[in-house]
Amino acid sequence: GSDMVRVGERFVRSELVLVQAQVYMVDYYAASYKCDHCEAQTGESYIRQAQAPVPVMKKSMAAPSTVAYVMQEKFQNGVPLYRQEAYWKGQGVELRRNTMANWVIRSARWFKPLYELLRKELLRQDIVNVDETRVHVLKEDGRESKQMSQMWVFCSAEKKIALYQYSPSRSGRVAREMLQGFSGYTQTDGYSGYHCLDSVTHVGCWAHARRKWVDCFVDGKPVQASRSEAAFGLIEEMFALEQAWKDESPQTRFDLRQQKLRPLLEQYWALLDSFEAAEGTALSKAKNYSLNQKDALNAVLLDGRLELTNNLAERTVKPFVMARKNFLFCDTAKGADASALCFSVMETAKRNGLDPFGYLLFLLQELPKLGENPAEEQLTPLLPWAETLPDYCKLK
Repeated sequence: GSDMVRVGERFVRSELVLVQAQVYMVDYYAASYKCDHCEAQTGESYIRQAQAPVPVMKKSMAAPSTVAYVMQEKFQNGVPLYRQEAYWKGQGVELRRNTMANWVIRSARWFKPLYELLRKELLRQDIVNVDETRVHVLKEDGRESKQMSQMWVFCSAEKKIALYQYSPSRSGRVAREMLQGFSGYTQTDGYSGYHCLDSVTHVGCWAHARRKWVDCFVDGKPVQASRSEAAFGLIEEMFALEQAWKDESPQTRFDLRQQKLRPLLEQYWALLDSFEAAEGTALSKAKNYSLNQKDALNAVLLDGRLELTNNLAERTVKPFVMARKNFLFCDTAKGADASALCFSVMETAKRNGLDPFGYLLFLLQELPKLGENPAEEQLTPLLPWAETLPDYCKLK
């Protein structure tokens, strides 16, 4: 019947516990003050009112955290607004999808000055990767609802920037306008629209060239002793070399490419020159794809920082493509523009080791304080690589 005495302990297990998000209203009041001494001396009342926090949207109940949540759910997690509407209803909040769409469009405008600063930084880089993918916009002035528009992507590995640009057109002028003033390397696929880019060195994508030879396979396998197998094998050798050098410095990679990659490229072009292919066949398409951008594919020899592929841009496009499978379309051009701004902020944040929600929350709290036309020095502390960002912006 006496009390037990603790003599030790043993570990039993660990459990992952989820604390569900809380939803509540916050009421703001602006206190007013008067000076009794001034009133007694002058007979006039001097009243001063406290400055209320700047809202992300005027005449709206949306808090920065609420808008950041809606943006993250739609653009990062691929949850369309009609499903978010059901979620909010389950939380006891009647929040219509058109209201949330309006929140995203109105709030995303705060990102535009930061977007332009990121674009300015992108143009300072030596290498920019570009790609584009389709987006369906239902209500576009002067266009039928069934017509497809484009979401363009411009990114850099050096400064870890990813910018999205909506346009109803796939014309190369979109890339030309976005990259106006850029004079470095531009790596793309073989789309002819990129040929209009001025003052840049075009760099091709060997992954796309390789896929064209894969199209010549039968039942997913190369035809033995065929020209397509030989061409594919040479490209595979190139990739094997690059994999072996991936941890080397740019200068070392440059030197190794002159010694070992250049001979492989010469073999590849000699092989393509050695045969004719019937027009319209997969073999002809594969051959012409490479020959039409021979200089761009050879450009990988010019700089050790260049990659064999445009995979950086393709990986940047992928988050949009995955989200698009869920939300399917944008209702208006304004919505598509807002989507581009949100993706730009979130994907650039992810590349710089930030928590997308935390960074969105930070920007939606700070940017409205700066007004419509903030100065560059005001925006610099908000950039995703700024050392002064609060801890809640950073991944744990």
